[in-house]
Amino acid sequence: MNCDIFKVPKKLFGNNIIDIFPTHGLKNGGAYAIPEQIKRKGEIQILPTTVYPKVSDEEHQQFRNQCIEFADKLGDVFKKYFGVSLNFNEWEEVFVNNVFSIEDLATLNKKLSKKLGEWRDRYGDDLRDRYVILLFAKYTPEYQKLTPYYLSKCVFSNEIPSQVVTERALEKKFELPLANVSLGIFAKLGGIPWVLSSPLPSNVIVGVGRTIVRHRVDTKAEQVESYIGSVALITSEGVVSKTRAKVVSEKEELISWISRNIEKGVESFVLSKGEKEASLSVHYSGKKPSKEELEALKRTIEELKSKGIKVSYKILHVTSDINLRLLCEKYNYYPRSGLYCIASEREAYLTPLGAIKIGKYKRYPFTGIPRTLKVTLIETSENSILDELKMGLREVYDLTHMHIAGTQINTNEPITTKYSRELAYLVSSLLYLKRRLGLECLKSHDVYERPWFL
Repeated sequence: MNCDIFKVPKKLFGNNIIDIFPTHGLKNGGAYAIPEQIKRKGEIQILPTTVYPKVSDEEHQQFRNQCIEFADKLGDVFKKYFGVSLNFNEWEEVFVNNVFSIEDLATLNKKLSKKLGEWRDRYGDDLRDRYVILLFAKYTPEYQKLTPYYLSKCVFSNEIPSQVVTERALEKKFELPLANVSLGIFAKLGGIPWVLSSPLPSNVIVGVGRTIVRHRVDTKAEQVESYIGSVALITSEGVVSKTRAKVVSEKEELISWISRNIEKGVESFVLSKGEKEASLSVHYSGKKPSKEELEALKRTIEELKSKGIKVSYKILHVTSDINLRLLCEKYNYYPRSGLYCIASEREAYLTPLGAIKIGKYKRYPFTGIPRTLKVTLIETSENSILDELKMGLREVYDLTHMHIAGTQINTNEPITTKYSRELAYLVSSLLYLKRRLGLECLKSHDVYERPWFL
């Protein structure tokens, strides 16, 4: 196999500061773009709320004290990175008997919905643009859907930014959780912490996620209830411009919806730039795109062509579900970040999270031998297939370093597939809550301009 190494992508922060590491860049240059409403007011309003099971007074007081200590330090960290103050409003407390009980979650839903109504009446239109709900709760596994975390996403959804902090974050050293929570608050209010210092060649980059919701009636075999699709529209600078999600009952309808959204993304780009050409890159996660999906996408390209828009495109399938690892002799068989190997003109392997070397400085990931991504070029409009595969690899690698869910570089997947898949999974989780608790989640939302799902 033909192997080589990409250089680690650099990020552009405020005041034209360029750096690889998020915390360094934010500390030295600040955020790339601060929302106008935040810049004008100079502060963000925090609505701190604790959700905790009824326990002894001593245990409850200990948890509350940890939350208050975390909140105090959060204000200092946020100010350091983003130059904006956090103003903490009156603390709210919501008690439940058991955070996993269906009955108690139904009660919690009523209490949080009541709080949201009170906040709407009190703060009006400012609620979405200047307020963030900071929810402190017990730690629950991500796969467990009947939890305060998913319930909070159901109640607040895209209407008001919310950030959940679990007791696990409170028990550790505060430095990393504080930085991550600060970044989450900033991004959910519409801020752009950084962009790629060297934009990618593709003008419109789309991540596609799909999942299926099944249910079982009595002892019968599982049946498909809904198909869920999601798309994440990414700019050439590595910024999430929009995300969309849709629940449908027919697979054909989902395929059509995904194609329409890709078409809208291209049209929006050419309209904003006054162009008649666009370079499109589509990243699929999970299963490879089916024949029907590819045919629908090609029809979309032809439809754009009929509107006078010339589109060059490539379609990639990105997966980490493989057992292969790349080793690097130069690093004593520990792989460098950006190490890739070309297996064929349509298939390659990439290590996004290997060792980073800057001069004499070497940085290694937290875990053992890092996982490898398999990147497959499914289709392209260009003649040079191998060149398109290499461009796709570079794209995947750079976008792996553009995550805004945390300040550390430890996510082994590009934001295209990661965010689209997470949004699809979140919507499926909310559908589960709806069935079990009779809730109305995501009532009329379809387009999300902010990453509320992080």
